[in-house]
Amino acid sequence: SVPLTSLFWYLICCLVAIAEGLVWARVYLPDPFREPLRAAQFSFSVIGAVIYAVGAAPLFVYAYKYGLSYSQRQRRFLFGIALVSFTWSFPIFIIQLSMVLSKARWRNPVDDIVFVLSLISSAIGGCIAWFGYMHLVSYYIHQFQVVEQHIEQHDRLAPHPMRPVRS
Repeated sequence: SVPLTSLFWYLICCLVAIAEGLVWARVYLPDPFREPLRAAQFSFSVIGAVIYAVGAAPLFVYAYKYGLSYSQRQRRFLFGIALVSFTWSFPIFIIQLSMVLSKARWRNPVDDIVFVLSLISSAIGGCIAWFGYMHLVSYYIHQFQVVEQHIEQHDRLAPHPMRPVRS
């Protein structure tokens, strides 16, 4: 099931990102927050893990097990994906990408793992959140739009009577 897979995927991603921040802070630097990108990455890892634990994981479980209808399950799943995408995977990916492009002082293999995990998570989660947003907006446009009238080709209500096009 997709919600269950997402539940475990983002759990692993958040834990690996926090472990990477702790390994870096413990082993490689005496003052881990001397580098602002490392401090930002660790803080976004912690914020993302908290948002995952408090918001997204319950929504994934609700979508997997307790949703009564398909639309309820889909809405909860999309909201959970959007939460994790915008609070963890996209910010971590941007920070990791800027560290890769700036050629940070020392990159350990866990950095590369977090970079790949955040790349996959932000690409897939961003696409899911974007398509969910487009679906939601198109639904509300359809629901709240004025009822359209069907006007026949030669109806007197037509502003300009339509004539067949000859080729």
